[in-house]
Amino acid sequence: MVGIKIKNLSFSYEDKEILKNLEVDIKKGKMTGILGPNGCGKSTFLKNILGYLSPNTGKIIFNGKDSSQLSKKEKAKIISLVPQKSSLMTNMSVKDFVLMGRLPHLKSNWSGYSFRDLNHVQDNLKLLNLETFAERVAISLSGGEFQRVLLARALTQDPEILLLDEPTSALDLNHAVDLLNKVKKLVLEKSLTSVTVLHDLNLAAMFCDELIMMKDGVVKFYGTPEKVLTEENLKEVYNLKSKIIKDENGIPYIIPLI
Repeated sequence: MVGIKIKNLSFSYEDKEILKNLEVDIKKGKMTGILGPNGCGKSTFLKNILGYLSPNTGKIIFNGKDSSQLSKKEKAKIISLVPQKSSLMTNMSVKDFVLMGRLPHLKSNWSGYSFRDLNHVQDNLKLLNLETFAERVAISLSGGEFQRVLLARALTQDPEILLLDEPTSALDLNHAVDLLNKVKKLVLEKSLTSVTVLHDLNLAAMFCDELIMMKDGVVKFYGTPEKVLTEENLKEVYNLKSKIIKDENGIPYIIPLI
């Protein structure tokens, strides 16, 4: 089942075309990675899906709903984001920070949070092993801990679509694997549509069901990691000479050649 349908999507900053006639179906219940060299349009693509940017042409369909017909609040009930980092600069506790994920579901600005909202927070803190940090100041946590807090806030929105923008860029390998493993399990358990911008090709191969490889604002290759991550494709998109080896499950791993 298609969770996000991208139809003839183009986007420009002033007179510079960034995204060019993108056509892709992103499946529900799958973890889809967006790959490509710096400046190829990955983050711009994600911001168009999220609604931070509006395409010049084309449509984005969420589970059969035209995104251009949805209000900001309606979109916030459908989509959540785990950013690379947060602009949080206050002494807000982890519990209160995660509770912000319930804002799109408030009946009004004056209604306050319900017991159901508070239970959502507790459930997600427990799910991500954050209960002991509930009263801690969020900005006092380590990078890996705070990324889990960002994920907890995103899940507390009860999204149908989970977007992640380079969520592992500031993490060591152990924390990066742990975070993506948690996301993978959640995507399967909750049948979410997940889109993740990644730079690490081997992590993408390990955790993503399908990959979108971009170059110069277009989708060059789309499919399973085995189909997309080939020596020929990496040479064409990244100008990278490499050797591909596969494990016993057929997952490809890239060894750059110097």
